[in-house]
Amino acid sequence: MGNLLSKSILSFLVICLFVTPAQGSKKISKAPNFSAPNLDGKKVELKNLLEEGPVLISFWATHCKPCIKELNQLQKFYPDYKKKGFEILAVDVDGPRSVGRVKSKVKGLKWKFPVLFDTNKDIYRKYHVLGIPHTVLIDQEGNIRYTHTTYRSGDEKTIKEKINQLFNEQKEASEEKEGKDSEK
Repeated sequence: MGNLLSKSILSFLVICLFVTPAQGSKKISKAPNFSAPNLDGKKVELKNLLEEGPVLISFWATHCKPCIKELNQLQKFYPDYKKKGFEILAVDVDGPRSVGRVKSKVKGLKWKFPVLFDTNKDIYRKYHVLGIPHTVLIDQEGNIRYTHTTYRSGDEKTIKEKINQLFNEQKEASEEKEGKDSEK
């Protein structure tokens, strides 16, 4: 009985330690900066992309069917959002044995957003990812505004709502700033 109780308490503590703060609470944390090679071998750095607008990071792998379903759904609205400065980064976490399949997979899926390699899982660890797909939405100031692990049909609607919310906040802030500038 005591051993079972100890295991239950330990399990509870482990779960509490690994809950992502940005997912279930209003606490906002800063997104760690990183750079990683894209499919062409060019380095892409997060902070440079944030200068243009919000960024959504989706951690995925070629064997992960839910990851591919989510990214296919995100591709549908990506071109319109890209025009507004928004970027999607599909961070591939395939290991050394399967990383060779990534380029052909992406080409076949016709994704237009950047795909980055994280073969040693440095970015994965920086973002405390516990499973894939794992989605992180970052506002233009570098704050993590939304995280989500797993994918079910319809999750893309929530993601789209969160992105639209960021654009509305940016628009309001811009209008407020213009109003203050015109008063001077």
